[in-house]
Order: sequence, then C-alpha cells, then structure tokens
Amino acid sequence: MVDIKEIKAQLKRAGMTQTELARSVEMDPSTLNRKINNSEGETLTVKEATQIAETLKIPRDMLTNIFFASRLAETQVTA
Repeated sequence: MVDIKEIKAQLKRAGMTQTELARSVEMDPSTLNRKINNSEGETLTVKEATQIAETLKIPRDMLTNIFFASRLAETQVTA
C-alpha cells in the first residue's frame, strides 16, 4: 500500500494538488485517489509509481517507504 500521509507531504512540498498530480501523470483524478487510497482493490502500477515519483521529485531512498513499505513489513519474519 501507499503511505498516503507521505504522498500528501510530498504533494505539499512540490506545491501541487492531487488533481494536478493526476493530470501530470495522465490519470483521472478519481482513479489516482482510489489507487493512492487502495480503495476497491485498486493499486498503483510500478509505472504509475515511477511517474508520480518523477513528477514529485521524490528521492530514490524514499521510494520503498512510500510505495511498498507495508507490503514488505508483512513479509518480514521476526525471530
């Protein structure tokens, strides 16, 4: 899942709205909203996540935490 709070922080840092981001990655704003919020089982593709990261100029070292962190945490086994 996507870290919604971090995406919103990155939007604010970039001075963009979610609607502006959607348009810049050629996606309907309601579709982007559903994918960011993982509603109705919709998720971002790797290509879409890459486009968002490039548009918002998100540093590479933050990408995993923003787009994939919760999935990785679910697969990690504690000793």
